[in-house]
Amino acid sequence: MSRNIIHIILVLPLFLASCVSTSVLPTPTITVTSVPSPTLSPAPTALSASTPVPSLSFDHAPVLRPDFVTDLNSFPDATRYEIELTIDLDAAIVVGHAHIDYTNTEDVPLGILYLRLLPNTPGYGGMMMATNITLDGSPVEPVVELDDSALRLPINPSLEPGAHISLNLDFDLALPTEIDQGYGQLGYYDEVLALANGYPLVPVYDDEGWNVEMASTYGDAVYSETAFYTVRITAPADTTLIASGVCDTLTSAADDLVTWDCFTGPMRDFNAILGADYRVVSRVVDGVTVNSFFTSGHREGGERVLDWAAEAVRIFDARFGPYPFTELDVVETPTRAGGIEYPGLVVINRRYYETLSERMEWVVVHETGHQWWYSLVGNDQVDEPWLDEALVQYSTLLYYEEYYGPGVAADLLKQIFQLPYEGLMDSGGDMPVGLPVAAYSSENYGTVVYQKGPLYFHALRQEVGDERFWAILQTYFDRNRYAVAAPEDWLAAVEAAAGDEYRDLYERWIVGVSEERK
Repeated sequence: MSRNIIHIILVLPLFLASCVSTSVLPTPTITVTSVPSPTLSPAPTALSASTPVPSLSFDHAPVLRPDFVTDLNSFPDATRYEIELTIDLDAAIVVGHAHIDYTNTEDVPLGILYLRLLPNTPGYGGMMMATNITLDGSPVEPVVELDDSALRLPINPSLEPGAHISLNLDFDLALPTEIDQGYGQLGYYDEVLALANGYPLVPVYDDEGWNVEMASTYGDAVYSETAFYTVRITAPADTTLIASGVCDTLTSAADDLVTWDCFTGPMRDFNAILGADYRVVSRVVDGVTVNSFFTSGHREGGERVLDWAAEAVRIFDARFGPYPFTELDVVETPTRAGGIEYPGLVVINRRYYETLSERMEWVVVHETGHQWWYSLVGNDQVDEPWLDEALVQYSTLLYYEEYYGPGVAADLLKQIFQLPYEGLMDSGGDMPVGLPVAAYSSENYGTVVYQKGPLYFHALRQEVGDERFWAILQTYFDRNRYAVAAPEDWLAAVEAAAGDEYRDLYERWIVGVSEERK
């Protein structure tokens, strides 16, 4: 790829990334030269129907790079999901069974356990029904809450700290086939099936109790802890499966079906994409196989995506900390968002592949950055979205700075962050960055969190200098990898690496309303 930036341009509005719409996003025009095309990976082929399907296993080691296999020993009490999904594409229905092992890692007894049925929320638009629920083998009658999107399961006697409980249930999922609200992260559209959070999910229990609030139709809906997933998926044999973690083709129950077993390392949630028309190009970067999946006719976009995602992995791996997984998949889908992040997998809006929009690179790099800030270092995306989204936005700018040079980064800082924020202040619409998603309107969420928010990190960098700023990011990553970080964890990393928590900057940009134009 050429590194010659021709000029900075303003592009037409579209969805930026991670489920947010913005008014203006300038990005550089880049001259792209052709790159060799790796051999395409064929879709899985069904094996003999007479071959027995083995039981689900728990070999998560292949998901991790060799230097990080020992990380598996760090999560003896992580929630473990065994999920079986059978997909009927003609009817847009998924039939599932889940076995969930949960450990009370809190210091108080738990008298209830919650499950989130996120497909039933307005932003997802599906319909999930759970039946035959048992806890440690005993039937449980759930209390249905939040418009059928939360199930409250009584535990009697209460689950003591350190104690384990086993949950089993069946579920049916009717997938939406038209996007009404939200971003199309779940559904069957244009012959592509997206299964984002298409299973019952245990939410986070923290100092606020169980986190089961209804998320807005804009912004992210998932607040979850690191867990392990073993997912068996049976679907038509002419489809390609792309999923979080690593998948192995097994066998089929009939000649027109195929079964995969998918295993994740320590990841926060699980997504799978299926389609009959996918091609793939791949590249290995620092021991990570980066895969770019695209539909036929979109090879140029798929190859560009591979370039950008691979370069982002290289830069972020060196600047923030190592990506521990063996794969990262970037997938073209008909989502209405610019892109959406999941552990080990990100989806990119199909329109970019059709138009080769100038902003496509920004979106790809942004979603790749979420593998560090969200997937590996988690946070409450519903109540504290700035802690991943604003940081990922600034991380994307750091990519441009390193790859294209400080001059390009300075222009982008002004066009993408500073000018929109000045417009926000001029309109009287300035708000604190550190509010929950629901505190913003769909119009100002992007401007405040995605455009004003990164200016906090830039102001901090100017205050502490580059060397200590890089040390802050690495300290924050090292201390909170696989964990759920809070704002105080960020401030602790600032203090550890820079000698002062610089709370005045935090109070001005994140907690309050700044009166200064940066």
